[in-house]
Amino acid sequence: MTTRARSPLRWFAVRAAAEILGLTSEALRKQLERKAKRAPDGGTEAYLDGVRARKFGRLWRVSFGDRWTAE
Repeated sequence: MTTRARSPLRWFAVRAAAEILGLTSEALRKQLERKAKRAPDGGTEAYLDGVRARKFGRLWRVSFGDRWTAE
């Protein structure tokens, strides 16, 4: 039995993530702001439909879950 190593987490800028999702960057940013919650480590995160976003400073970065990255 072989196990495949999971690829490292990749963060996308809002503009690039919005293109992948078929949204405008403004629409994605508004959705992230509406879903934003305080994470246990004190950061700000948002989850929507298999997409995880985290604020780094004042900028959002977006990471896609397994449903979005499955081959």
